[in-house]
Amino acid sequence: MTRMFICSFQYRFVSLVLSVSDLLVLSVLQLIKFCVIPKNMKLIGGGLWKYHASVLSSNDIIYFYGFTEDPDTSKYMVVMDYANKGNLRKNLTSIVENNWNRKLFMLYDIISGLNEIHEENLIHCDFHDGNILNHNNNDGDKIYISDLGLCQPVKSFLKKYDIYGVLPFMAPEVLRGKSYTPASDIYSFSMIMWEFTSGVPPFNNIAHDIQLCLSICKGKRPEIIENTPQCYVNLMKKCWNEDPLKRPSTSEVKKVIENWIIRPYNKEINEELKSNIMEFINAPIGHNNLDLGSSDENTSKKLSKILENENSQTSVEANEMLILKQMKIN
Repeated sequence: MTRMFICSFQYRFVSLVLSVSDLLVLSVLQLIKFCVIPKNMKLIGGGLWKYHASVLSSNDIIYFYGFTEDPDTSKYMVVMDYANKGNLRKNLTSIVENNWNRKLFMLYDIISGLNEIHEENLIHCDFHDGNILNHNNNDGDKIYISDLGLCQPVKSFLKKYDIYGVLPFMAPEVLRGKSYTPASDIYSFSMIMWEFTSGVPPFNNIAHDIQLCLSICKGKRPEIIENTPQCYVNLMKKCWNEDPLKRPSTSEVKKVIENWIIRPYNKEINEELKSNIMEFINAPIGHNNLDLGSSDENTSKKLSKILENENSQTSVEANEMLILKQMKIN
């Protein structure tokens, strides 16, 4: 059968023209998008991306078809469903204009997807607004988690001292060189919660440099946005707690948000929940005055090697300094 050029897509650093031999798959191919995979990532058999397959049944994880290779550049690419509204970061200014009921449903989709990852005994390891996709169809907007290329089992992690991520979304313990845990993903989720109140990425007008990394390790967090419901603020602060052991699990966060959006239809509502629900109902809707600024630095990067010994406070501080001096953030 004659090969036909159907269409082209661009994602990250790759432009690719799709060619297919069967017009029957056109409707499927129009929903497909590609992204670059680092050459050092193992793609077959026991490779990192095998973990994506374990969560494919989730309605909150972007569907992953497999891999292809650009014949011109020999770069590997992921084939996944296409989200027509792009990532969450590109939609923040419109999301912040939504009413709280809509925001909570979106957050519920996100935490549900993350919870399914954790229930498979996996950690996302690179959870941020660029890896959450938004697709609009006849049923409205749908949120998906994507880019599970760094996804790892709980008792495993990347090569020692290899630290990847978008700095404002990285938990302080990870910046200090400790291994990723489910609690690290929860910290990242707290930054997404904050974005839903601000309409901008966290620390968007601050250089992602040594000083910011040190500040995060010493407890710096985004400023609470005025008129945010207090119950929401309380949950967000629990999720960004300095101590990962004090952060709630994904199932706990999911349950709280579920109560906020589902329990109003249940007659048995305690006074605390009723008060929380009223906070959302009475909260004003609208954009804040924060400057969107530049988001060029909001892409995952690798931080360099840090000290192994973390048994004392002195060594922790030394680790912080070594990370920051060797960070390769442009």
